[in-house]
Amino acid sequence: MRVLGILWNGMQEHLEEALNDISKYGDIKDAFTINLGESYESFVRDIYAQDTIAEWKVNKKLETMFQCSDSRKITIVIVDVDTPKKEYHPLKKRMVYTNLENMKVNIRKKYSEIVKHYFFDNTLHATDDEGEFKADFGVVMSYVEKGFQPEPVELKSALEKGKVFEKGRLNNGTQKPNKE
Repeated sequence: MRVLGILWNGMQEHLEEALNDISKYGDIKDAFTINLGESYESFVRDIYAQDTIAEWKVNKKLETMFQCSDSRKITIVIVDVDTPKKEYHPLKKRMVYTNLENMKVNIRKKYSEIVKHYFFDNTLHATDDEGEFKADFGVVMSYVEKGFQPEPVELKSALEKGKVFEKGRLNNGTQKPNKE
């Protein structure tokens, strides 16, 4: 399953290690960084607008993200995660893909001990299903269309090299989703 991950600003100094950690759960197809500058807060709110997350949590995430780092860069990661098995998640009150959920839990746990001012999910956001992927990818593309230029991340060590983002199309053929 295709997953869109967002490594928030506090993760930028741990980027290579985080990408290596993500690669243990699936094949990274693309990774690029966007400097959101003054639009960082609106981007975060746009991403969480489609979730049923309480506003106070979004506010707390933003507060801690701003404390974590002066950077307003995020890294978008497109990864194919092997997801053959599902299990019931009592907090989400629905079935989730086991491998994907393990990736999110393990990466968040590891970096919660490293990133200053950690608050739930202010390290990694990752989509849970195809619908969320399309919605989040649409948000990312709307910021690219506003002029926020993606900078390719050179994937090193255990990761493949040479993946780049170019004009609305990821090198694996993913295109901006239809606005239906």
